[in-house]
Amino acid sequence: MLQQFNLDSEAMNTCKKTRAEATSVVSSDRLSSLPPKIKGNVLSRLDVREAVRTSTLSSTWRDAWTDMPKISLRDRNFARTRFVTLVDMVLALHKGTIEEFDISGKKSYHDELARWMLMLSRRSPRSVTIKLNSGPRHQPTKHSSS
Repeated sequence: MLQQFNLDSEAMNTCKKTRAEATSVVSSDRLSSLPPKIKGNVLSRLDVREAVRTSTLSSTWRDAWTDMPKISLRDRNFARTRFVTLVDMVLALHKGTIEEFDISGKKSYHDELARWMLMLSRRSPRSVTIKLNSGPRHQPTKHSSS
């Protein structure tokens, strides 16, 4: 009789473990099954770089960042060319409505700003905030060959 109790106890522990794992999967699945606009709202609270990284989570998150209604871009921790690429990518691939667009940086982006504004104008954002260095135009470094 005691042996039977141990088997039943093991079966119960296995059942509890399976139920806990199933609950974890269901919770994870709930996030993945959210509508794209809600995922976009959630991702709007993250740094754009982090939001784009969520595209690696699963196929359901692959394009979730493209529905972010609020986009905030900062050039800190970016080389100038990488930041230009990031802004171009975000504006070109974004599919949803852009309600708020905020861009700031310490580097100069004279040559790119007109292109970014044209891309943004097609989205009719409610709010646009631009805080960029108004220093001299960017001049590519010239290297002389010997």
